[in-house]
Amino acid sequence: MFGEIVGAKRPYRLGKRAEAAASTRRRIVEATLTVHDEQGIARTSIRDVAQRADVAPATVLHHFPRMDDLIQACGELSDAMAPMPTEAVLAGSTEQLERIRLFAHAMFEWWERLGPGWDHLRVDRRTLPPVDQWLREVGRRHRILAAAALGTDPDVSATDLLAAITTNEAWRSMRDAGMNPGQAAGHVSRLFGTGPDRPRPTRSTEGVH
Repeated sequence: MFGEIVGAKRPYRLGKRAEAAASTRRRIVEATLTVHDEQGIARTSIRDVAQRADVAPATVLHHFPRMDDLIQACGELSDAMAPMPTEAVLAGSTEQLERIRLFAHAMFEWWERLGPGWDHLRVDRRTLPPVDQWLREVGRRHRILAAAALGTDPDVSATDLLAAITTNEAWRSMRDAGMNPGQAAGHVSRLFGTGPDRPRPTRSTEGVH
């Protein structure tokens, strides 16, 4: 009888323990993201993370024996919390200017959500290959989405221009000029509307790259 009672309680205890461990791990990763935004990845130490998460350094190392493991976990959480825009933002729109506006609006909102950590990432990519790889992937996906916004078989120069004026740096310039993401996106679409190549109705390029 006693053995049956102990056996019945054990899964409950293990469940509570697992929940506590998962909660601590999540707190460590969230604290790391905050510190990364403040001072960059390369300058963040285990002690910095432990202090921000209010745990012992040994606890951080228990969950993340290598700093690379912690950096990867941060990247996964960041992607989950603020996923990069996809072609879904263009759904339902067939008019080119509107697609350009939707694309620019989504990118500007995403850059804003990334916050001040972007500048640190640009520095950290020089010494941290995973950061450089992630930024290259962001650039690749950004350009693919710009091409999708322009429509089927877009001109390379038009794609280059649209990608260039929807970068993080372009967004911050427009934000500093007093614009919000919607206003900045409107300016981008109007720029293409007054260019030498007038926009035209287009079909979606979703799934075609």
